[in-house]
Amino acid sequence: MRQISNIQLFALIVTFEIGSTTLFALGVGAKRDAWIVVLVSFVLSFILLWVYTEIPKHYPKQNFSEILNDCLGVILAKPLLFMYSMYFLGQSTHNFYEFGALIQMTALPRTPLLVTLYLFIVVMVYILHKGIEVLGRSIEIFLPYLFFILLAAYFMNMISGEFEITNLLPILGEGYQPVLKEIPKVVAFPFGEMVVFLVIWHYVNKQKGIRKTTYIAVTVSTFLLLIANIVFIAVLGAELTASSEIPLLETMLSVHIAMIFTNLDIIGVFIMFIGGFYKTAIHFYGFALAFTWLINKSNAKWVITIFGLALPFLSILRFENLDVQRWKGMEGGIYNIWIYALLPLLILLIIKVKQKHRK
Repeated sequence: MRQISNIQLFALIVTFEIGSTTLFALGVGAKRDAWIVVLVSFVLSFILLWVYTEIPKHYPKQNFSEILNDCLGVILAKPLLFMYSMYFLGQSTHNFYEFGALIQMTALPRTPLLVTLYLFIVVMVYILHKGIEVLGRSIEIFLPYLFFILLAAYFMNMISGEFEITNLLPILGEGYQPVLKEIPKVVAFPFGEMVVFLVIWHYVNKQKGIRKTTYIAVTVSTFLLLIANIVFIAVLGAELTASSEIPLLETMLSVHIAMIFTNLDIIGVFIMFIGGFYKTAIHFYGFALAFTWLINKSNAKWVITIFGLALPFLSILRFENLDVQRWKGMEGGIYNIWIYALLPLLILLIIKVKQKHRK
């Protein structure tokens, strides 16, 4: 079985978590206090992360299907595998449509969306055919560049003269209610999406390092998300950030340093490409694995090929435009709480009870 190192797991999680998230302002419904929403949601997400990483501790090297079969039995395991596979497929179409629409909007405006999506799905299918190890290695290569570009972008915004820290004040000026209202949405997205790693844990070669690596990776990605929120609101203001299609591009276009560093929207395009591509790939690989286990097959390549070629059509059929996609993602995400929180917690409780009785 192909395996990934803890460093590759770190790269997978960070790229997955920031994905396209750094393009937008999370928790922007709380306006200038959006960064507080991200910070509180991050703290709460550690409960979810503990649950996700506790399950493989009881079943090292066993895949998610084998875990479900052992603790629930085949009769209950099959419906759960089906639900998770459909959830991962739904998330794949959501990420893929957003990724394609943003690339078309910013870099390929004259290219039909379907053509844009097929250009990228061919590459994605090829990488996933090679397995999780190649996916991990490719992300490991790109991640340092992604880090550098993100931090450089934020730094240039801070020294460009457009950065106004007063746009973040007063803190909690509208009370706690807007913050509390936004927290469930941000816990669901992006932190709740980490549930997809339940089908990936068994590929990690050093199982004991899963929890530590996960905590560090999510902390690093949250740091980047916090900086993104602060920069967006400080440069654009809370109102413009909330109404902007892609705040990152808006902030990059506002950078004018010595008439040398200007019109840096290409940075946003690079971030969109790397983040969106790999987030879609991880969700789609999660679907392919879960669906393969569901039908008792050992090789996911044919699932990757067939559903991969159908993914552009499924994405376009599901979403009429980017506004619909955004609304379904942010408003509908919290209703998936049973997928990303309740079911994993229930599975863990059953595992604990069963293992206690076995002793």
